[in-house]
Amino acid sequence: MSRLQGKHVLVLGADAIGRGIAIRFAREGARLAILDPKLALAQEVADTIEASGGCAVAFVGAFDAQVGPTLQTAIAALGGVDVLVNNVLPMPVIAPLEEQSADAFNDAFARIQAAVCAMQAALPAMQQAGGGRIVNVGHRYGEGVNEALAAYNCAAWSLAGLTRTAAVDWGRYQITTNLLLPLADTPEVRQCHARRARVMDLMIEQLPLGRLGDPIEDVGAAALFLASDACTFVNGETLHGDGGQHVAGPVLNPARFG
Repeated sequence: MSRLQGKHVLVLGADAIGRGIAIRFAREGARLAILDPKLALAQEVADTIEASGGCAVAFVGAFDAQVGPTLQTAIAALGGVDVLVNNVLPMPVIAPLEEQSADAFNDAFARIQAAVCAMQAALPAMQQAGGGRIVNVGHRYGEGVNEALAAYNCAAWSLAGLTRTAAVDWGRYQITTNLLLPLADTPEVRQCHARRARVMDLMIEQLPLGRLGDPIEDVGAAALFLASDACTFVNGETLHGDGGQHVAGPVLNPARFG
């Protein structure tokens, strides 16, 4: 039985992770709106879903505090929202803290503001429906930082704090808010592998499952749990969709090697 049949899902972010989650949700019967600053990315995801018999529509909107009207348009097009997926973290800017620019921090925190706007926009529809699911997609650097990623680290920690705050504030509305920390085989990871294959291979070999997650089958499945009726009493939780990386002890950090 389709676990999201009849559900309206708004996904912010159409990169490999957002794409995988959206496609997995569409398989489960969800109707989706995908929003990204790059319309071509959102449209590609929507077209893929439509070609497989699903229902999806693409929207373009900057990830900042001005995204509210676009969100309202997307929610109206959906006819409501039962599930919100915030996949908004920026691409990391790699530089020592003393060299991290104001622009890097401004972009990082603008994206957190976009997540806040999306949650606030979704709240009335979820209240009217008697509940809902919010899935924030973060990074393990939101619970343990890495060097030379100050703006990214701060944004990831902010998203974790936002998740827990919403879990407390909005639990009374039967809205669950949880944080997913994935580790997936993405184009960015493949580019990293192309630059330093041996280092990446060593890192992957140290992972308990010995492989990276598939954005659809693995990360999408983890997000599906958080979005489904199986998650009615899981609130404020951090789910590591990383194959056990977070419990593996020190794992080689490819960013340390040029």
